[in-house]
Amino acid sequence: MSDFSRIFGNADTKKRLSAAIRSNTLPHAFIICGPRGSGKRTLAVEIARAMNCRGSSLPCGFCATCRRIKEENFTDVKYLRRSGAKATIGVEELRDFKNDMFLSPTESAYKFYIIEEADLMTPAAQNALLKVLEEPPVGVHILLLATSPDKILTTVKSRAQLIQTELFTQSEMESHLISLSDEAKRLHRTDPKRLKSIILSAAGVIGAALELFDEKTISENEQTRKIILDIISVLPKRTPFSSLYKVMSALPQKREEVRKIFELVITALRDFIIHDEATGSELLFFLSKEELEGGASLDAKRAAQLYSLFSDAISDLDKNAVVSLLIQDLTFKIQNT
Repeated sequence: MSDFSRIFGNADTKKRLSAAIRSNTLPHAFIICGPRGSGKRTLAVEIARAMNCRGSSLPCGFCATCRRIKEENFTDVKYLRRSGAKATIGVEELRDFKNDMFLSPTESAYKFYIIEEADLMTPAAQNALLKVLEEPPVGVHILLLATSPDKILTTVKSRAQLIQTELFTQSEMESHLISLSDEAKRLHRTDPKRLKSIILSAAGVIGAALELFDEKTISENEQTRKIILDIISVLPKRTPFSSLYKVMSALPQKREEVRKIFELVITALRDFIIHDEATGSELLFFLSKEELEGGASLDAKRAAQLYSLFSDAISDLDKNAVVSLLIQDLTFKIQNT
């Protein structure tokens, strides 16, 4: 069995990590970034298991150490998570976590400190971590998991190696999901169209796809897909402003919900761009070329302009723009583009 066999894809990353672990040259700090559900935490845990495992394949997954690390029952692998009631990770939460790094290991020669949602650390908390990143105690490894690595200070980034989790093609997603989920197997046999819809909605992220197999989530996903198609239908240049405004003003007002919708709109617009250019690339939102061609008429130029507008809107959301005002502003920009 090869190293990191439980991690799908990410061949280059696995090869690099395997070589570093086997030569005992693993860097002391990593920033592991990627969308929610893309396997950041799984990869971090597998790195900790591999460094502490003595099996022939790393990690073996079966020894007592591997099992205990997976169960979060190994004293030399610790986690820092945001409190559910807080929007950020502050200096107070980091203090004890950082102080523990200077204590001797209890069970192993290596200690791992995994900070989930590291991009939600306040600037003060990130600065408090700098010294230990600059001069880490022997055997200490710090893994920062981030959905938005641009929110991590440059000074922190410069002291850690970056790992980007890999997104998967539709065919890879289907193969992996069938191996992981009985529901995916059932849909593959009985309702392949629904399975493909789930795969497209997950945008290359296995964890996101697995969440969509819940019946309640499937229903919500189909409703979201209808919203996206409604938006796409009013994006052509000739659409009356009243129709555009009606669709855009009906969007939800919660920041994360709007962000998800805008991300999917961008994915759909990308399909129009690559279809118009006849690149032969795989569609990511539409189930087929027939569905795409049967919808709104957008040429590559118009789609690219709109792609830029929605991308800018997402950036403004991340900067805490007022959602209602942002949607209103975007509506007028669409009309005038």
